[in-house]
Amino acid sequence: MKKIGLLIAIFTLVLTLTPAIAADKVSVSIGVDNQNDNVYESEIKKVNWIGVNNGLPYLEGFQKCQSFSDVDCLNSNPVGIVATTILPICNLENKSNCLLPTRIGIAGGDKVEAIYLGNADGNTFPSDAANGISAGSTSSVFSVKDKDSAQRYFAVTAQIKQLKARKAPVGYRDVQVPYFSVDIKEINLNSVGQCLFLFQDKCVTHKTTGTFSAEVKLRLSNDPPKWLAGRMADPTIKFTKLAQGKEVVISGASVAVPLIEGSVPTSLFAKYPRGITSQMVNTAAQNGTNLEIDSGLAIMYATDVFTALKEKSTKVVNFWNINGSSPFTAFCAEDLQVDCLQGGNGPCVEQSKDFVGLLATNALIFNRNPPRLIGDEIQFLLASPHLLPNSQATVGNFNLEASSSMLRCIYGLPDLPLFAEISVVNDAGIEKIATKSFLEKKGVSFISVNNFSFSVPKIKIKLYQSKKRASINCVKGKVKKSVSGVKPVCPTGYKKIA
Repeated sequence: MKKIGLLIAIFTLVLTLTPAIAADKVSVSIGVDNQNDNVYESEIKKVNWIGVNNGLPYLEGFQKCQSFSDVDCLNSNPVGIVATTILPICNLENKSNCLLPTRIGIAGGDKVEAIYLGNADGNTFPSDAANGISAGSTSSVFSVKDKDSAQRYFAVTAQIKQLKARKAPVGYRDVQVPYFSVDIKEINLNSVGQCLFLFQDKCVTHKTTGTFSAEVKLRLSNDPPKWLAGRMADPTIKFTKLAQGKEVVISGASVAVPLIEGSVPTSLFAKYPRGITSQMVNTAAQNGTNLEIDSGLAIMYATDVFTALKEKSTKVVNFWNINGSSPFTAFCAEDLQVDCLQGGNGPCVEQSKDFVGLLATNALIFNRNPPRLIGDEIQFLLASPHLLPNSQATVGNFNLEASSSMLRCIYGLPDLPLFAEISVVNDAGIEKIATKSFLEKKGVSFISVNNFSFSVPKIKIKLYQSKKRASINCVKGKVKKSVSGVKPVCPTGYKKIA
């Protein structure tokens, strides 16, 4: 069967020239940003390839379209048309799929309403009621004052993808929204260097240091994805049902993420024949170009790349972002003239009527998919260099907020209170020191794992229902204690008695 551009993972050669290196080594960066995190303007284009990369939809093509009625884009179109849509500020013209006032706090201070300064220079498009398309804008720029009354500037980029997919045998489906994200960056205005975008004809760069917290409020015409993941700390999300769609409030703090790049042996890639091809590796090595190993493949290469680069990150960058995907249907097989369901987060997520949870971490690389059962436990793979640029150890954090009903669905447990065993192990299976907590409250399970060391740890969570709890009796001299738990153990110095 001829599949149309089904891509499971993406890897890209960055053609910006770097200093030439020997052909037996290649310059790499690993765990680079999700491709959608560095988009600051809206555009409409024809889709030639569809797929999923680390749980997020991949909708790509080269031909730009004037609108969803563009005849050139509609004719001979294998998959469909997609609008990368940066949400505008809510106003009389844009009452849905829009951004409400944003609140930002500096260095642990209280969050205050930020002052809206305008939007980035760049491409936009108007709403298209005939095709059910909302307007596309550019990133919104805000300012707040810190404790010293100095102005700090931020770019807020709330994004959805609006897809008009071809269907078998002819025609197009109604608009689907397979992707949602929010990204906040502290920025430098009137700067020099690698510009994120232009604002009032001046270069804007990413200010990568300095922590902040933020609260973003959005109005969405469609429900957001039921599962979200990203890089932040202490995340919360709230929903308010509107006449059409929902108001969504996302809050959290930025996290410092260690990045790594450098020269590694080309032979490293030969161990993984299903990964990046030897031709791509050799071409990059010979031409002195940089090979980006994106999040879809990064976990596979992480241990070897980190080892080759001595487990030391090259820089630390602040991130505040969250994203998610919803299942979508698109034409996918020319020979059989059939449509395929793409993406999604598994039956325990998609069969739920409501939002089921979010994952947040400061890891460079992480599996962003919802919990899945492996054996008798849930596992999450993370990866970051063990050392910061100053040679201090990188300290990890991981937060999971999940619907207890979804977790029970995964385990096949009845509606009883849950208890959890949490561990963090390295790639040799040795348990690492970490601060762990589990709390179930009002139908939501909160799992927090902090203060663990990288490089490629695995977080393992084993859930039990209440009837698994047991009690044992312990004695120390004449003192007796009763200890209850999933696997109760006598305190130090005590012995178990019948």
